[in-house]
Amino acid sequence: MRLLPPTLLKLALLMLAAPAAAETFTAEAKVARVTLYPWGATVTRELRIDAPAGQHELIVPNLPLGTDPASLRVAAPALKIGAVSLAQGRLAPVEPQKTAAVLAAEAEVERLEEVVRSRDAGIATIRLRADAAGEQLAFLRGIGSGDEGTAPDPARLRALAQMVGEEALAAFTAAHRAEQEALAAERAREEDIEALEAARAALDALVAGDGERAALSLAFEGVGGEAVVEITSHTASASWEPVYDLRLTRGDAPALAVERAVLARQQTGEDWLGVELTFSTARPAERSAPGELWPELLRVGPPQPVMPMGGARMEMEADMVMAAPAPEAMMERAEVDMQGATVTWRYAGAVDLRDGADALRLRLGDLTLAPELQAVAVPRLEQVAYLQAEVVNDGTEPLLPGPATLFVDGAMVGQAYLPMVAAGDEVELGFGPIDGIVLDREVPARSGGDRGVISRSERIDEVAVLRVQNLTGEAWPVRLIDRIPYSEQEDLTITSRATPPATETDPEGRRGILVWEFDLGPGAEREVRLEHSLSWPADQVLQ
Repeated sequence: MRLLPPTLLKLALLMLAAPAAAETFTAEAKVARVTLYPWGATVTRELRIDAPAGQHELIVPNLPLGTDPASLRVAAPALKIGAVSLAQGRLAPVEPQKTAAVLAAEAEVERLEEVVRSRDAGIATIRLRADAAGEQLAFLRGIGSGDEGTAPDPARLRALAQMVGEEALAAFTAAHRAEQEALAAERAREEDIEALEAARAALDALVAGDGERAALSLAFEGVGGEAVVEITSHTASASWEPVYDLRLTRGDAPALAVERAVLARQQTGEDWLGVELTFSTARPAERSAPGELWPELLRVGPPQPVMPMGGARMEMEADMVMAAPAPEAMMERAEVDMQGATVTWRYAGAVDLRDGADALRLRLGDLTLAPELQAVAVPRLEQVAYLQAEVVNDGTEPLLPGPATLFVDGAMVGQAYLPMVAAGDEVELGFGPIDGIVLDREVPARSGGDRGVISRSERIDEVAVLRVQNLTGEAWPVRLIDRIPYSEQEDLTITSRATPPATETDPEGRRGILVWEFDLGPGAEREVRLEHSLSWPADQVLQ
């Protein structure tokens, strides 16, 4: 065996020990998973590369313009990730990888463009035949014009006339046939143009990344073999909201079916095709800490003199400017927060959610609740009673606020907005009017005025009669609601009496509200008499 010289041997060993030359890989990342929030979304992309050992660079093109670099995260368990940079706007040219669908669409566009070019060439050829026939006719009309001034030979004239007539007829026929063929070819060309425009539109719909895009560049060290790279970022251009179909079934065992769905939207500049969707109630777009409570300074002083309207308005506006709370305090009062822990739903199956398309409706699981039904009657405001269902959310998940479509025994009766209903909480839902339960409120007696100079007092007495009549063919549990005024001043005295007495007073702390609950059979009528009196000193005014 021949041995290498020492110098060549050292060089060979160095070449074997040296790492592979650094390479630059280009690969597009496909959106694989998306977690949607009520406002915003976390987007996870995936790509696979064969990463040889050594230091290399990976360029990921065609990311949405406006990708938030602060939320960008890259994970690759099989690689050691180094520096990561995000370029937007002016990018280095890269050759994008085309999918089979894009290649097929481009081939169809090229085929139809060739069809249109062939059609145009054929139409031009037909037009040339028509022009040639016209030139032949012009020539035939000019035959014999050179014989002017000489006596025509009758036999020659007859032969010439016959020849001109036959040739002219043939030329006219050829011109007419060519014109008809040209018109037919132009009609076919219009169909070809429509097909070409449709093919171009289909290609535009498939090609993502038209216009300015962003690109991710990252340095990595590979150990050899396939590697999976995950790129996660947050976008504010997506959202979801819950929607409901509330289907109430009456009868001996009433039931309320809550059919839950979500409406998802996104305007990120790219289509999400075949992605896994997860819906979360977390709200990362909102603030994460409570507002700061500022001290409240009160002061007293002598009464201020009455000012003209203009001056009073100016002073009031000045006080509003001086006493305006801090922005955090104003925001705190205007903000409505959802209570409870974060809940997530993972939708089963892959989903397509296109950029800027109409809201995508996806079905979630359904709930069945046991409602308590009542006919709620408020004769002070309405002439008919309304069907109301009181239900308890006995599931383990909250019902989030959202629009709801209402159904009773299969018929749509209206729309409403379902409030937040935590697990174990109860809610009252209205399901439309009951036309057969008629309400009436009469005020047969009302008196008021001066009771005498000596007593120096004022008084108002009022009597109201409430009637509920059931004109339906079934019995109803009725909840009748009315009110009486209440006072917090010693000088204003209010006395009242209800016949029959109210079942409940001041429900949920609403002072002066009276409630009667009773069952009303078919064709039955119930009457309630409500009386109250107000009295106050004569030197004061009822406000």
